[in-house]
Amino acid sequence: MKINLSNIKKRLPWPIKKYLGPIYHKWDIKIDKEIIIFLKNYYNLSEKEVLRLLRSGGQLSADFWFCSNPRTGLETVKFYEDNPFYAFNLIFWHGTRYQRNLRDRFIKLAKGKVLDYGGGVGDLCLKIRKNGLSVDYADLQGKMFDFASKFFKENNLYINMINLSKNKISGKYDTIFCVDVIEHVVNPKDTLKELVSHLNTNGQLIITALESNISNEAPMHFEIKFNPEEYLNLLGIKKLKEPFLWIKI
Repeated sequence: MKINLSNIKKRLPWPIKKYLGPIYHKWDIKIDKEIIIFLKNYYNLSEKEVLRLLRSGGQLSADFWFCSNPRTGLETVKFYEDNPFYAFNLIFWHGTRYQRNLRDRFIKLAKGKVLDYGGGVGDLCLKIRKNGLSVDYADLQGKMFDFASKFFKENNLYINMINLSKNKISGKYDTIFCVDVIEHVVNPKDTLKELVSHLNTNGQLIITALESNISNEAPMHFEIKFNPEEYLNLLGIKKLKEPFLWIKI
């Protein structure tokens, strides 16, 4: 008999959920061998060193945040531009069963011209492009941007890259991804407004993490001090049955 951990977790009291959550999300980690090899070559590390950094990337990113102690929007941007551990952090997180299943659903929903806002290491962009869709990558300049650029070239695929530290988004899209990004943004209202403005009519916004999750493990998350669903409705988009899927009216 197969045990559905997700259903069990839903029925648990909140105090238990709080401690079970990190364990549940890290259950059954699977990272493609090709990514392991790329990390080895990109950073000139042994496989043992790569695996150690993947396991510890989240804590190292949190420690880097505490040491950097950013207090302004510009200092927060610099944290993401300079963080040497964030690629390991994201790749490990994306390798969890929860994220793998979620991202598989995202790829099936993508249509038309696609934008991945806050594209990170570029793994979602790469899978969408391999699925035959045109996709733009957008993120801040720095170590993550350079990593994604090399990652795309290694896979022999051209993906247009938007440097958000220097340029704004232009044009319209049929699908915009904002996955695990909005809780990292200093001015989330401005970001949501900008993303919706770049959606075509009947375009879809696929967005997660509209509820803040601030902890010692994720100190770089900001509290969202407004109701994001009400604000998105005011911007002219409505949520469908999927909790992360919004359509521009």
